[in-house]
Amino acid sequence: MYNLFCGSKDTYPLTDFVPKSIPWDSGQLIGHLDKNKIMLSDDVIAANKPVFWDNLCSEYDAENFCLYLKQEGFDLSPDFKAFEYVWRRDEYNHYLGFQHIYCILYDTTAQEVESRLNQRSTNFEPIRSLLEDEFKTCLLLAYDEIATTKSYAADYDFYGSFGHRNFLKWIKLVTRDEAYHFNNCMEVIGKNHYHRVHEIPGLVDQFIAWDIQRNVYEGTFVLDHENYSEDFLVACGHLMKQYFRSPEVKKQFPVPGGR
Repeated sequence: MYNLFCGSKDTYPLTDFVPKSIPWDSGQLIGHLDKNKIMLSDDVIAANKPVFWDNLCSEYDAENFCLYLKQEGFDLSPDFKAFEYVWRRDEYNHYLGFQHIYCILYDTTAQEVESRLNQRSTNFEPIRSLLEDEFKTCLLLAYDEIATTKSYAADYDFYGSFGHRNFLKWIKLVTRDEAYHFNNCMEVIGKNHYHRVHEIPGLVDQFIAWDIQRNVYEGTFVLDHENYSEDFLVACGHLMKQYFRSPEVKKQFPVPGGR
């Protein structure tokens, strides 16, 4: 799985861009823990079943996203492919963690989970215009990753209530990865598409409008935010709009022509 890149050959791309990533293993951290290690009440477990399922699906659907880009034959830079390598690895690791949690909480197996996942339909057609090139693809991924970062960070107390400290450590590592993914996407934009930074506010507003309309999520990894409030999404969008305005980022990506 990790040898493949979105729309590229199965060799690691040569680039001076080094995406930030720290590999780790969900299985080593929580794979040995069973339901007896969880102190959540039956009512809380039952109430959160849809949430765990949605998170599990979202992480798994990174594979759908990669396959879509590959099928479309996008012209993707070595920088994007270097990012995609660690991103795809991380998302699958997150999926395996959510899969394990779901299986032990709801008395099912990994095979049954994967069977359910594969029965779902996937449709990128409604969002095709938002994924026309590398710039838009990076921006849409960044939007998804910053929303996920903030959402998972808000769940720290919940995971802390599981009872075993490794569950809280697990979600914190997942959240760290998502923050890295956001910054990696924005850095690819700064490195390869700085001349299009002026397009960010308008595109981000399109992403938010899509989410606010509560369009049906169809296995695309991105734009699965039907449970997020408008204020939450606007706050995420504000962070993206301000990203290239910070003094630190401006030093890293000077305006072309020295202006």
